[in-house]
Amino acid sequence: MTPGPELDLSALSQFRAADLLAEGASAANGGSPMQVALHRIDFDPLQPRRRLRGRSIEELAESIRQHGVLEPVSLRLDTKREGRFIVNRGERRVRAARLAGLGAIPAFLDERLDPFAQAAENLHREDMSPLDLAAFIAEREAEGHARAEIARRLGKSRSFVTEAASLVEAPASLRRAIEEGRIGGDMRVLYRLVAVARSRPDDVEALLSGGGALRRAALDELLGRSAASARAGEARMQRGSGPARVSSGGRTVLIVEHAGRRGSLRLKARDSDVGEVRFGDGTCRLLPLMELRPVCWASED
Repeated sequence: MTPGPELDLSALSQFRAADLLAEGASAANGGSPMQVALHRIDFDPLQPRRRLRGRSIEELAESIRQHGVLEPVSLRLDTKREGRFIVNRGERRVRAARLAGLGAIPAFLDERLDPFAQAAENLHREDMSPLDLAAFIAEREAEGHARAEIARRLGKSRSFVTEAASLVEAPASLRRAIEEGRIGGDMRVLYRLVAVARSRPDDVEALLSGGGALRRAALDELLGRSAASARAGEARMQRGSGPARVSSGGRTVLIVEHAGRRGSLRLKARDSDVGEVRFGDGTCRLLPLMELRPVCWASED
């Protein structure tokens, strides 16, 4: 049998299932996409993703040069500037189309603006920096959204959202390592590093001081030492006079004190060296166990 011509699959780099569903729905309601001049398109200043990898844009631009823009972008009218548009979804395609030298791009108009949809799309395609996600969560919390709601609307667990939110408190050296791509995006590891940086800042600085990617062995060693130290401190506390237990019919929680403030402690895992403390004002913080002073047991009705 004579082999057929080789298939060119390079255009698949542009395919995004979320775009196909969202913009396909727009097509059903509004017909064919229109061509919008690229010089009339602006980027959304409230876009949750604030960091784009230059190499990925260049690769997408090369694909567009060969195959064109296969999936239309989603735009909305700029209500403050006549004749201009703002990107809802498809910022990478707009940037790549400009880089490829195109004058216009296919687009659907969609006046609905949902920052959660923007964040979820970037997050699930693994195209959002952990630091951008942390900033997004902080902004939504400032607007009054609870973490449980944020987790639900992002399609993530509440523990994932809590871990991501901790990066707001990351030291400058850790933030720089994340931005430079020297450390992976494992949220659990990043969240533990933030906690360790509070109690052992010099160790974290030493780990991050070298150039190049961090060695996983060195990272695991630091986290292991911190966890062992926390367990030793907990054992010493249990050998001493433990906190008094308050008898009640509700769920029992441990009340702890940190920097003069009291809150209820929730452990993330049995072997964790950090815990989530919910204070009386409703705020939550991830804190090293070594920094917490046990006060009493109480009921959480």
